[in-house]
Amino acid sequence: MNTKNMKIKEISVGLSGVIPQGPYENLRPSYSMTVEPINGESPDVIFHECENYLHRMFDMEANRAKSDLIEKQYASIRFYEKDGIKYPSVTSILDLDKTWSVTEDELKQYAARGTIVHAMIETYLETGEWLNPQTTDYLREEVAILAGGSLQMTWNDCSHVESMKQFSKKIKSEKFEQPVFNEQNLYAGTYDLVGDYDNIRSLMDFKSGSSRDMRQLAAYAVCEKDIKQLVIFPVGPTDNKSGCMRPVVCDTIQAEFKEFLKARAKFKSRFGI
Repeated sequence: MNTKNMKIKEISVGLSGVIPQGPYENLRPSYSMTVEPINGESPDVIFHECENYLHRMFDMEANRAKSDLIEKQYASIRFYEKDGIKYPSVTSILDLDKTWSVTEDELKQYAARGTIVHAMIETYLETGEWLNPQTTDYLREEVAILAGGSLQMTWNDCSHVESMKQFSKKIKSEKFEQPVFNEQNLYAGTYDLVGDYDNIRSLMDFKSGSSRDMRQLAAYAVCEKDIKQLVIFPVGPTDNKSGCMRPVVCDTIQAEFKEFLKARAKFKSRFGI
């Protein structure tokens, strides 16, 4: 259309559609916007930019609808939110098809012990002192879960103290407990530690359970700069004569990340997000 001889006062753009997957059946969001051209901007350019904006709004609505439905149906799946978009967590993606041999109550006890051990290690690496979980306010709930738990767990059963005695001198801490968001592949998570291990820039994780899944660390590592290796410190209970287990080191980050992307694709195929 030739608009040279027209005075365009405003441009209206609208978009509507159907979201079949959501907490409400066949959600039908509708958006519209009216803008006033300024500085002689081409109507075609304005229309295209407005249309792109409304499509982004629709995509955000679809993302929220799908993630809200998933959260209602699956208590174990966790999302992180940033700028109105919900990102499935790395652990939720990797645990999708895992068959748990313990009850939900027992999982809470394992998680509580893990939280306590993580906090103790972080404090030790920052201050050189071991905190007492029983007198630490932010660990009150975790301590209570273990105290009343059927498994009679305690953080004292773990090998974190001996592990740090033997290996902490190789650790140079930089950032603890940082959330990361991958916008390209739509996932998020929180890693334990980024810094140097044995003079190599590393992403590190402290595991009080039996997991040694490097895919998790690789997913975090690609969101950071210049990570050269992944390191898992097994700090759970052990009967090793040395009193702890050696760190597990991996430098094949891209190969592990490719395996993670397979799990991410499976999650998207199942849930549409």
